[in-house]
Amino acid sequence: MKWQDIYRDKLITIKQAASMVKSGQRVLTGLATLEPQYIANALCDRWQELRDVEILTSNAMKPYPWFDKERSAAFKIQAGYLSAISRPLYQEKRIEYSINTVYSPSKWAEPGRSAPMMEADVCFLTLSPPNDQGFCSFGEQLWYSREWVKRSRLVIAEMNPLVIRTGGDNYVHVSQIDYLVEQPEPVPPFRISPVISPEEEEAAKKVGALVASLVNDGDTIQIGLGSVSMFTGFYLREKNDLGVHSEILTSSMIDLYKCGVITGKRKTLHPEKLVATGMFIEPEDYAFVNNNPVVELRDAFYTNNPAVIAQNHNQVAINNALAVDFTGQVTAEAFGPQMFTGVAGQLDFVLGAYLSPGGRSITVLPSTARGGTVSRIVSMFPEGQIVSLPRTYVDYVVTEYGIAALAGKSERQRAEALVDISHPQFREELRAQARKRFN
Repeated sequence: MKWQDIYRDKLITIKQAASMVKSGQRVLTGLATLEPQYIANALCDRWQELRDVEILTSNAMKPYPWFDKERSAAFKIQAGYLSAISRPLYQEKRIEYSINTVYSPSKWAEPGRSAPMMEADVCFLTLSPPNDQGFCSFGEQLWYSREWVKRSRLVIAEMNPLVIRTGGDNYVHVSQIDYLVEQPEPVPPFRISPVISPEEEEAAKKVGALVASLVNDGDTIQIGLGSVSMFTGFYLREKNDLGVHSEILTSSMIDLYKCGVITGKRKTLHPEKLVATGMFIEPEDYAFVNNNPVVELRDAFYTNNPAVIAQNHNQVAINNALAVDFTGQVTAEAFGPQMFTGVAGQLDFVLGAYLSPGGRSITVLPSTARGGTVSRIVSMFPEGQIVSLPRTYVDYVVTEYGIAALAGKSERQRAEALVDISHPQFREELRAQARKRFN
């Protein structure tokens, strides 16, 4: 049978797609910028006839009605990463947070031990229309989508002609999807542009210049999601032959490629390719990535596997943090026990860089928060603080006041190095705390 015939046979209406969800089922939705908006809204319209439908979402982009308090009997929300939309609901204890790194679900693939997103009753995705061979693209967010198609009991795709195509593993054949829905009017995928405050931007400029001193010609880089970390990429323009193996592609990476800085010629894995599993880029950069064979989106179980990452010699991981304590523990996702975002793939890449021959990991953060009233370098985390990176794997820490090289140092030496890069107004107090603790 021709794929065109398969496509026609699988076409259903948006209302029919939403009607296939039953009470008590677990429903997975495509994440972040590629949420299936029409199906999601149609499912929300059924709230009075449903009970205890578990919605699995990550980095939610739109305040769908299933988040509404009056619909709580119909929909139970579980988030794998908190966004500006879902964070207040988590703080009100109206949604649950699922604890995972990006790579970890593959380590517990057996039923009952895998992440909830690997055991969905229904999976709603957004795809591009099929090409001449019947293959659709997962667009700018691949992540686990290929595995979701294999493992979910029912897969329904919302076809959006505005979804981009890339190389790599970023495709699925129409024959592998159970049902297809066409958008009545194409809706542009959501766009995420990092927002950086004036305070952070001033610090980020200095941090970027310092990070550049730790990156060598020929290195393969990863830049994590975060206002300061994503900003640092623009300060690597004087480097040569950088490569990319990352969780996400950023606009700074595309800028470096266009400048001839990123070539990938010295990469030991996938040379000359920009490899990632998703992307968070500016609207003007979509034309560059669309149908560009240099850009390869691969399964997150591959891109974020530390053993795969380590196959790149001189892998450099650059990631954001909220705070660092004297021993080098890093929190990048929470304030005390209160989740703010999620660890995502930061630990995956720190471990990968640690195992990479010549690899380095760089943690970046402004020295202060809350308008300069709080130091992000602290003597000790408060009780209940969620730790994103264990101190044993933390390498370089960079603020606008310098670089602290922590590898190989004792607790006291680490504290001294971190105090040296703290904000001057807090140094005397921090030094006193270090002396009391370690001398």
